[in-house]
Amino acid sequence: MKIVLDTNSLIDASGDDYNFGNRIIDEVISGKIQAFANRATLAENRLMAGRKITDLDYLEKLNQYFDAVHLVETEERLDVVEDPEDNKILESALASSSEYLVTSDNHLLKLSEYEGVKIISPSGFWQAFNEESGTSWRNWIKDFIN
Repeated sequence: MKIVLDTNSLIDASGDDYNFGNRIIDEVISGKIQAFANRATLAENRLMAGRKITDLDYLEKLNQYFDAVHLVETEERLDVVEDPEDNKILESALASSSEYLVTSDNHLLKLSEYEGVKIISPSGFWQAFNEESGTSWRNWIKDFIN
C-alpha cells in the first residue's frame, strides 16, 4: 500500500502511541506500508518535527520513518488546494502513484479524492488499511485484551 503522510499527521501522532498516525508510522517503519514524499515535503516534515516535537524518543522514531520514506521527483506543479503550501503534498501523492494521502488538513480533506488518490484522515486510513490487510478484527481483539 502506497501513501503520502502529511506533516500534521506526523506532529499529531507524537502525543500517544495509540494515535492512528503513530500506528501508521510504525507500519511504514516495519515495511508494511510504503510512504513517499518529494524533497520539499520531506524537508518540511523534518523542519516541523524539529520545531514542534520535544519527546526525544518520538523524534528518533520519526528519523526512522524519514529513513523509510521513498523520495519522488514531482514533475507537475499543481494549483488545486486553497492553501498553496498543500499542493506539494498532493504532488507527492500523484508522482508516487499513491493510493492515499493521509492528512488532518481540512483544505485537503475537502477534496476527498484527486485523480485517483483518496484523501483521508489518519483514522479513516487506519480502518481502510486494516480492512484491506484483513487484520481489523485481530487488532480490535488485541487492543481490547490489552
